[in-house]
This record gives sequence, C-alpha cells and structure tokens, in this order.
Amino acid sequence: MPRTRRPLTPEAARLLDRAAEADADIGMAILKRDGYARAALAAGASWREVGAALCISPQAAHKRFNGDRTGQT
Repeated sequence: MPRTRRPLTPEAARLLDRAAEADADIGMAILKRDGYARAALAAGASWREVGAALCISPQAAHKRFNGDRTGQT
C-alpha cells in the first residue's frame, strides 16, 4: 500500500522555491560566461587567455567552445 505523502511545510516550500531560483541564476550566469568567452575569442583572445579566465586549461576552453571564434556553436 503506498504511503501517504504529507504536504510540504511552508518553510520547505520556500526553500525549494529559493533553490529553483538559484538554479535559474546559475543557468543565466553560464550563458553570460560563455557569451563573454566567445566574444573575447572573436575579439582576439587566445585559448590560453580564455582558459585562464575560466580556470580551465586552454584545451578545455577549446573543447568547450568547439574551436569557434565567431560566437556560433
């Protein structure tokens, strides 16, 4: 027999709402970071410079941005 689920407390619901908001903020920050990195590449930054700014290797930067210096992936 399935267990009856108790409703969320107001505090738990509030915290889950905050977690969802934070997750959306993370998604927007990733989009902004990637956009700035692509723009820097298009403006002449090297893979080494992009990697250093993102705390990743130049190879990881190249892989992440697919070798694209035009801003399109």
